Amino acid sequence: MRDLFFALAMLALVPLAFLRPFNAYMLWGWTSAMIPTGFLFGFMASARVNFIFAGITLLLVLLRRVDWSQYRFNWAVALYLVFLLHATISWLTGYGGNGNNAKYYDILMKGLIFSMLMPMFVQSRMHIHLMLLVVVFGLGLHGMIEGLKTVVSGGSHNMYGPAGSMLYDRNHLSTALAMVLPIAYYLYLHSVHRFARWGFLALFVIIVLAIMGGGSRGGFVALAVVAFWLILTSRHRWRTLFIVLALGLLLWQFVPDSVVNRLETIGEANEDDSFMGRVHAWKISSALALEHPFFGGGFHAVQVQYVWEQFKTAPSLLDFLNMPEPEFVLAKAAHSVYFEVMGDLGFLGLFLYLLIFSMPLLARFSVKRMATRLGPDYVWARDLGDMLMLAVMAYMVGGAAVSVAYLEVAYLMVMLMAVLQVHLRQRLSEHERAQARAGRATLAGSAA
Repeated sequence: MRDLFFALAMLALVPLAFLRPFNAYMLWGWTSAMIPTGFLFGFMASARVNFIFAGITLLLVLLRRVDWSQYRFNWAVALYLVFLLHATISWLTGYGGNGNNAKYYDILMKGLIFSMLMPMFVQSRMHIHLMLLVVVFGLGLHGMIEGLKTVVSGGSHNMYGPAGSMLYDRNHLSTALAMVLPIAYYLYLHSVHRFARWGFLALFVIIVLAIMGGGSRGGFVALAVVAFWLILTSRHRWRTLFIVLALGLLLWQFVPDSVVNRLETIGEANEDDSFMGRVHAWKISSALALEHPFFGGGFHAVQVQYVWEQFKTAPSLLDFLNMPEPEFVLAKAAHSVYFEVMGDLGFLGLFLYLLIFSMPLLARFSVKRMATRLGPDYVWARDLGDMLMLAVMAYMVGGAAVSVAYLEVAYLMVMLMAVLQVHLRQRLSEHERAQARAGRATLAGSAA
């Protein structure tokens, strides 16, 4: 019955997508963030819903149903084009016998193409707001469901993301959900209707419970970064501090001992077999990059058994740790976005990756400066710049211990920051021209 209902819903949404290219683009983004087929187990479970809306969007763009002259090129588009070209070469020159090579290249390519089309569709505050809603009602929906399950089970629920996706692992999902928290908080601050504001605040709380209930150490660290930054930078500091403290007290009473015991091992990393296994994977990823410094070994080459065997004793960047040869036999994932990209795309690819995700940290100052010059009507832009930067920070911190380097929503956040920056620059230019005209009119009146 669930599959039938979903199929009927898709039949209703497809005409809406053809009606307006913007609708198709939003549906493409929503199905990417939510992965709705993860909730299905019948004939629709294998449906490529995301592919359908992506295809409709690209078709309408090629048919010029969208005004190409309105495309607003920005620094993120330039970086994404270079990064995609580099990733393509890495994919083509990667080690053979690697089923993950094409899979993760495909994921990255689709995410970058979606983001690079954003300047064509997202050009106003309303468009930006709708894109935020796509993230919250897509990826955030998983946080709400898992959070409610955690509450109902008294904290004993084992959190999983959509089956067959990158987010199925609870550690991956926790890091992704940490990125949603700043967006939910922004919507709480700037939604017009009271019920909407309280709804987004409730979603914020439930996602926090989901992350804590998941027991992911990386998710917990990302959550701590979000809490600290909200208190440090929020214009409503006392309100934010109250919310964070109330959540802390709630978690103190709610989170079971099993989760607390797992989080306490953060300070005992050198005694944790799981963590030491990750260090071995980092060592081998860096050895792979030393062998192929420009383009790496291809996507997730470190998980190919013969590649793992070849490089497990090779010189690496972590040789100073004097680690013994790993006792486990099977190859492991990189378990860090930084070592993942290093092994997959080489040092050059890592440089491009770090450049992409460091730019929002710098762009935030530009956004804040322009929003201040534009006046009180653009406080929303200042707050959004802070929250987008915080989402990227949560990803970079949480991603230090998980393999989510090609997570689409992360690239979406970076592009949103660039789009916001362009939007404010245009508004500021219009504002300055209007002031100049008013000044000339005043001088003309005085002369007369």
